[in-house]
Amino acid sequence: MKKRIIIATDSFKGSLSSTEVAESVKEALLAKNADLEVLTYGISDGGEGFAEMLTNARGGKMVKMDAHDALLHPIKAQYGMIDDCAVIDVASTVGLTMLKPMERNPWKATSFGVGEMILHALKHGARKIIIGLGGSATNDAGRGMLEAMIGTKKVSDCMMEWPYGMRKTKNDLVEALHEVKGLDDCEFVIATDVDNPLCGPNGATHMFSSQKGASPAIKPRLEQRNRKFGKMLEQQSKRSIVEQPGAGAAGGIGAALMTMKNWKIQRGIDLLMDLYDIRTNMKTASMVITGEGRIDQQTLCGKAAYGIGVTAKEMGIPCIAICGQLSDDFDATQAPWTKIIQVSPPNQTLLESMKPDVARENISKAASELTC
Repeated sequence: MKKRIIIATDSFKGSLSSTEVAESVKEALLAKNADLEVLTYGISDGGEGFAEMLTNARGGKMVKMDAHDALLHPIKAQYGMIDDCAVIDVASTVGLTMLKPMERNPWKATSFGVGEMILHALKHGARKIIIGLGGSATNDAGRGMLEAMIGTKKVSDCMMEWPYGMRKTKNDLVEALHEVKGLDDCEFVIATDVDNPLCGPNGATHMFSSQKGASPAIKPRLEQRNRKFGKMLEQQSKRSIVEQPGAGAAGGIGAALMTMKNWKIQRGIDLLMDLYDIRTNMKTASMVITGEGRIDQQTLCGKAAYGIGVTAKEMGIPCIAICGQLSDDFDATQAPWTKIIQVSPPNQTLLESMKPDVARENISKAASELTC
């Protein structure tokens, strides 16, 4: 009987898609041992590629539309439609990888484009929206998204310091949402694999804003802005939001979605594992291989590779995590994996290692050295 190996990898952001990473590992394993049975799955924590992955697997179609990125540049965006269910990932409009490093500025970045996608989906018959939160360039607590949803038109004013000056929203933002046609009848599934609150030491600003371009000097202002807006949402919606697990996902877009009439949180990785029936296939696997571009403490907040590792550990199956870069301060004692492998050589620059051909070569070399 052939040994079964499960490969379920996230993307190496800015370099290779989740499927490309998985296939690179598979090719290397089979080149070494053709008798292996290797099953590959491209996975996502609700970020980059989530909507297309879920839509294609369910036989849906991708819908193209005009929208705006995190700095309000006009873009062509897309989301999935499966019957009357829309599948959106915020990374396709306000994604971090859509901006050049020098452009990243969480004080100015807005989630407006996400609201445009939600409105478009509602107008095209969506009665359920699965929205993947991951990979955003924003830290605006979803304010821009809500502004777009209530019909704000003058997007150039989004760059003004809050309130944006487009509409008097200080006292009527949540109330105005109830007036949006179809919104109260729509079920929102918040797909996120992080359980961070909106504010505090484990909140959106302190955990995620540095990679989005936030300097130490701006962080207190970002935190204060999110807390003030979060408290306003709580008062208007009469709900507890700021401390809710998942409220800090995607720079606080999770918090804004918690003002919707019908919402629930589900781990993005659970959605995909159920869809692909990964747990069933794991039962007879000898090894599981997962990974993502960078493994750091944020990975342990519940990202996709972490979810795969936890599931494998619960089932008593060895699980190896591969990554392009392993953070120097990563605490491996908290990790669920049997082993962590950084595929990039120590003397290789980040810029060089992120080149697609170089990343493939690094992954193939590391995979070929595994004993399966």
